[in-house]
Amino acid sequence: MFKLSTVAVIAACCALAQSPDLSGVWEWNRQGPPAAANAPERVRYKVEQQGAAITVTMRAVAGSRRDQLVQKLIIGQDTRNEMHGAPMTSHAEWDHDTLVVQSVGVIANKELHLAGRWTVSPDGKTLTFRERRRYGDEAEAEDVRVFERRPGNSWEPDGPPQMAEEVYRNIQIMKGVPAQRIPGVMNNLTRWLGVECAYCHVMGQFEKDDKPPKQAARKMFGMVRAIGKDYFDGSNPVTCWTCHRGAAKPQSLPPQQ
Repeated sequence: MFKLSTVAVIAACCALAQSPDLSGVWEWNRQGPPAAANAPERVRYKVEQQGAAITVTMRAVAGSRRDQLVQKLIIGQDTRNEMHGAPMTSHAEWDHDTLVVQSVGVIANKELHLAGRWTVSPDGKTLTFRERRRYGDEAEAEDVRVFERRPGNSWEPDGPPQMAEEVYRNIQIMKGVPAQRIPGVMNNLTRWLGVECAYCHVMGQFEKDDKPPKQAARKMFGMVRAIGKDYFDGSNPVTCWTCHRGAAKPQSLPPQQ
């Protein structure tokens, strides 16, 4: 048993030692394979690789919106990260010279499955990213993006966070809230009320106020804030979940025995 365990450890160490180094700053070359219609104008990655630990920081620019996501991976282990405010579990492995990352998260009460493959070219100048994704009952889709290496000093320091009203249209109740928090708040609402985004929003035109539940949600946010301010010294122990418990209609009293 000891000899077998020793052989397994040595094999794992050898595989790690022979794995390619993806470290560096990479920028998407939009002249490569065609991108999806809703793809951002600019995407950059910073990969930091130290042994089995890999940190991938993604920055995307779409109009006035700037997004930054950080994914921490450990080869051979499950890691927990976030995507658009939703918890996501990822598992990373080497497949010869390719980093394979399998991820599963829940966004708006639907499972999102991602299968990404990262391969660096033999000359180290390009990084190809292939990703298959499946969201809920939608058909599986695949993207291929080719990134070109950029100088390490081209990665700008983190700037001040954008506020919600700088990124999203028709922001009223959440003015002054960092924009990066909005997806997480929205994802929580879908769980707390047991609904999907379309319950409050006109899909594709999220700024519209056509649906009454959106107006009601604004009033409820104001109510929850007032309760926290008046009765809990500004903290927020009361949330939508306090009354809704996963249902669109608030739950008042438990059924009588």
